[in-house]
Parts: sequence; structure tokens; C-alpha cells
Amino acid sequence: MLRIALKFIFAGGIIIWLLKRGELDLSLVSHSMGSWHLWAFAIVLMIINVILTSVRWKMLLEIKTGERLPFVDITMLTWIGLFFSSVLPGVVTGDLVKLVYARDLNSKLSKTFLLTSVLIDRVIGLFGLLMLLGGFSLIYYSDLVVLSDGIRSIIHLNFLIFLGMVGVLISIFLPRKVQNLFLSVAQRIPALGDRVVNTLEQVWLIGGAPKTFSICLGMSMFTQMLNISAFWILALPYFAQAIPFKFAFTFIPLGFVAIALPVAPAGMGVGHAIFGTLFSYFNIDNGASLFNLYFVAMVMINLLGVIPYLMSGKRDMLKRASKFEVADS
Repeated sequence: MLRIALKFIFAGGIIIWLLKRGELDLSLVSHSMGSWHLWAFAIVLMIINVILTSVRWKMLLEIKTGERLPFVDITMLTWIGLFFSSVLPGVVTGDLVKLVYARDLNSKLSKTFLLTSVLIDRVIGLFGLLMLLGGFSLIYYSDLVVLSDGIRSIIHLNFLIFLGMVGVLISIFLPRKVQNLFLSVAQRIPALGDRVVNTLEQVWLIGGAPKTFSICLGMSMFTQMLNISAFWILALPYFAQAIPFKFAFTFIPLGFVAIALPVAPAGMGVGHAIFGTLFSYFNIDNGASLFNLYFVAMVMINLLGVIPYLMSGKRDMLKRASKFEVADS
């Protein structure tokens, strides 16, 4: 509880700091509500994103089960995870809560595989962002680097991150002989050898289904495009200076990567500060306020997860999640 409280204090401190500097205008949210059609469009895109993300996780889980899993149940679990990720950042995250539910889906889903599936799902989501980031940065490199030194630095950082992503991607599809070499080394790790081996085997089990992995990666790129588009739709009427939509894919993904870290609830405070800086490179000084529009929409959608949580009747999930172990049952 202390750790969670510190995260909220940290996020709140950033918000107060931005307010005092005049970089965050909370009234922009109420003002923008007059454009209800833009909010409706953005929220629809974000809900589609949640649904497709559920389908992606479902496909990864079915690699292990070898049989169909209920789509509605997995979508509800995804929403429950989003709810707890927004209100309870920290050790017992939304992902951990939804994994406790997921164990009831199929007896073949071990604890280790469930944890690995969420990790791989997040990695694929990150890959989708980085593919857009690297691809658009490369295509529009000559147009971007002449705008400012700050933008040039961002583009070069994008390329470094993209290369790192390629390295991780290659490791998921290592040849069997190389996998066995890593497993033999991991087996010798004192105390943790068996667990490391088990986790690596689950990762490479997913990597052994390249078709499914490729489809999931394609879905990730599409869902990330939906998220970026939703952000753009909400923010566009309040740009102090016009920015081509194509440039959004060269800096908004960086902000999304940052707010994905469990530093603050739903990226509160951290996201405001980061997007304030990112937009400033394009001579837009209200980036924190623009992110706040997206932040409010995201939290509204995530909080809908309380409905399936209350309907589940499993109110002891937090207690059970805190005891969720990495090892197989």
C-alpha cells in the first residue's frame, strides 16, 4: 500500500508542477466535450483496440491449449486487467489479476505459460509501436530532421530502439540447436535454473508458431494505429500549429512506450510531462493538456472493467493475485 501511495503522490506531484508552470490546462477537457462527435469516434476506436487486443491474447493462449477459448470471457478478463492497471499500479498489477481468472479457462494453462503469454503479448504490443515508430521515421526522415535538433534526436533514438526490437524478435525465433545451448546454460543457474528454463521454453513455444505470431504482430500494429488516431482526433482541434498526421507515428509511440511502464496509474503525470516535451519539439506548447484529453478517454474506458469484475463474484482476486507464483502448479 505504501508503494502504491508513493506512485500516486509522484504522479500528483508532476500534475501540480505542470499546473504551476501553466503547461497543463484541465479545463480543456470540459471545453472539448462540446465536440462530442470527436469523443465518440475516439472512444469507439479505443474500444475496438481493447477487443482486438483480447483476440491477440486469445490466439497466444490457444497455442498452448490447442483448442478454442471463449472470446467473451477473455475480453472480460482483458477489461478487468485494464481496470486494475488504472486504479492499482504496482506489484499486483491488472495483468496479474486477470491471470488468476485465466487459470479457470483451461487446465492446460500453467502459471508459467500464463505469465509468459502476458509478457509476450506486451512485447508484441511494444513491437507494433516500434514498427510504426521505425517505419515512419525512416520514410519521412528527410522531412523531419530539418525541423529542429530535438526532432532529429528523436528520430535517431527511434532507429536505435527499432534495432533493439529486431534483436529481441530474432531471439524469439532462434534455431532449436541454439535454444538447447541457452537452455543448458540456464539450467546451471543456482536455485533459479529450472524456472528460467521453463520460462524460456514457454517463450520459444510461442515462437514455434510463427504464423500466429505474425498475425498477432500485424494486429498490434493496427491497434496501435487506432490508439494514435484516437489521440490525434481528440487533440487536433487544439493544435497551436498544424502537424501532418503522418508525423504522429514518429513521436506519439515514444510517449505510449513511456506510459506503459508501471510508474504511475495509467501514465498519469508521467504521460503529461512526456507529451508536453514531445509536442514542444513541434512548437506546440500545450502537449500536456492534449495528452490529458486522451488520458481521460483511456481511463473512462478502463474503468468499465469494474462491471465484469463485479459480475464475476470473485472479490478475493486481489488477495489471490498477490500470492500468484511464477512456478508451475
